[in-house]
Amino acid sequence: MVFLFLLPHLFLLSAPDLISAVVAVAAYAAAGLTVTRFEKTHSPKPLFRFQYPLITSAITLALGALFYFRWRHFSLFLSWESLPTMPAKRICGTAAAVLCVLALIGTDWLISVIAERITGVNDSSDARHETAFIGLTAAVMMTLASKCSPFYAFNDWVDPHTMFTVGKSILHGMLPYRDVYEQKGPLLLLLHTAGALISFDTFTGMWILEIVSCFFFLFFSFRIMRMRLGSTALPLVPILTLIVYTAVSFDQGDSAEEFCLPLITYAIWVAYHRMKQNALPVREEWILIGVTSGCMLWMKYSMLGFYLGWILAIYFFARGNNQRLEVLKGIGWIAVGVMVPTLLILIWFTLAGGLSDLFTVYFYQNIFLYPKTADLYGHFAVIQNLLSGFLNMLVFNPLSVVSLIIGLIWCSREENKNLSRLVSWTFIAMYLLIYFSGRFYSYYPQIFGAFVPFGLIAAVDVYERNIRIPILLRYDTAMNTALSLTGCVLGMFLFAGNMRSLAFEKEDYPQFQAKAAIEASGIDHPTLMNYNFLDMGVDTIAGILPNQRFFCGFNLPLKDIEEEQNACLASGCVDFVLAFMRTIDSPNYTLVEKFPANYDFLGIRPTYNLYRKTIH
Repeated sequence: MVFLFLLPHLFLLSAPDLISAVVAVAAYAAAGLTVTRFEKTHSPKPLFRFQYPLITSAITLALGALFYFRWRHFSLFLSWESLPTMPAKRICGTAAAVLCVLALIGTDWLISVIAERITGVNDSSDARHETAFIGLTAAVMMTLASKCSPFYAFNDWVDPHTMFTVGKSILHGMLPYRDVYEQKGPLLLLLHTAGALISFDTFTGMWILEIVSCFFFLFFSFRIMRMRLGSTALPLVPILTLIVYTAVSFDQGDSAEEFCLPLITYAIWVAYHRMKQNALPVREEWILIGVTSGCMLWMKYSMLGFYLGWILAIYFFARGNNQRLEVLKGIGWIAVGVMVPTLLILIWFTLAGGLSDLFTVYFYQNIFLYPKTADLYGHFAVIQNLLSGFLNMLVFNPLSVVSLIIGLIWCSREENKNLSRLVSWTFIAMYLLIYFSGRFYSYYPQIFGAFVPFGLIAAVDVYERNIRIPILLRYDTAMNTALSLTGCVLGMFLFAGNMRSLAFEKEDYPQFQAKAAIEASGIDHPTLMNYNFLDMGVDTIAGILPNQRFFCGFNLPLKDIEEEQNACLASGCVDFVLAFMRTIDSPNYTLVEKFPANYDFLGIRPTYNLYRKTIH
């Protein structure tokens, strides 16, 4: 029966003209009528559980009309940065099928089928259905939001490629910091090693890891919301995903903040859950808090302020119950948990002979050199940095800020002072540690998405007690959940900043053009250096491994970077050099080609210049 709706939907996309639209409308109407009559004359069956056929067919028609209009009139949207231009043909069929299935069969049916496949039984367990729905939401929304997914031709953000190149190098026996340079934490680099194991020359592996990370973030966020709202919290899961992953701070996907979101969300859930029970975390939870905080320590320790606020909130809660000694024991168990990832990292670098490089780069240089590249403001530097940090949050993640403020007001008025302390103190401590140094990258506020659930709880709580929308009261939770996911998928197309990249195919990116030029050279196992700039992605798509420590430039005032890269140019240590918006003056290298970027930067069209080692 799905094909009754799927075929006209795909027909509308494959032949976008007026006649096709009329035929598709007639086919939709016929399909809706057929399913309705089937439901009236047949008892419900697991594979034909269409509860709202006319509504779902109308939603599918609306989505099809949107694609049709965008296909036929894509030039109208070229100036709208919040909307994509015409979706590339390679993904239209996939997008149509996914949206069609979501709208047609009802999310409640899809949940039951997935749960049955996972568990092997069909016992209508709400918990299993909820978990399956969260997994479905994570997979669908991350596929649309992250440029690491196969939905996009290429992720052209430099940070993920730099980490991915180091991750690939680990697979070939190189040691981070000593053999190949990076500033990020070793555990974050190992995540990219895992991604490279799945796919060596694409970000498919990182996309899968992003789905896993998003799942656990949504899973613990849902548990937080369910403690106050019950089963009515499930439709909020897609809305939470839409808010967090359409923010500018999400950037293009694959950041340390993104992978740390589930870690701190778990800690918030543990504290909230136990406070509601008027109890402290049990031993296993203390240890897991230690493990997760230890993971953050070795991914990006600038966000560890969260755990300081968390422990303070737990301590003041325990003091009211005369359980301060239990908190001290819990801190001891946290220390045990922290040692689990810490010992593994230390053993690895000790056996490899790179322990001093680990501490020099990851701790000393990040702490004492990295802030020197920021704009400081004299004696009032820290104060102005913190004020600028709040502006950074407002610009790059405004909905999280609004949710946080609403959530704090709600916690202080509707919940209890313990929860209010938990939310406010964890936020303040993490905020101070992130922004005091004067760095304000767009992806920093992504981590504050962990506080969005409290804003959603507050909104629903106020709605349920003061507002009634009759049309929403007509549907059960399953239908509201289906409508929520379908609406948020549509919202992802409309509001996700990455969607404008769907207009580009691989050949539109300079990186793929540079890859083609490198392959045309006929050099076996070519080597490449990204001169004075971060890894621009050619190493990833061409499967190139670095043959020197500073295979690209970094945002550090470190003389070694420039000196070693210039020494490489002087000695001709690599086959190719890629430069961004600059030329290279070296007798050892000859310009192969200039590749213009597919975007404007400060009113100009930047270029990627590819140089090849001169054959004397």
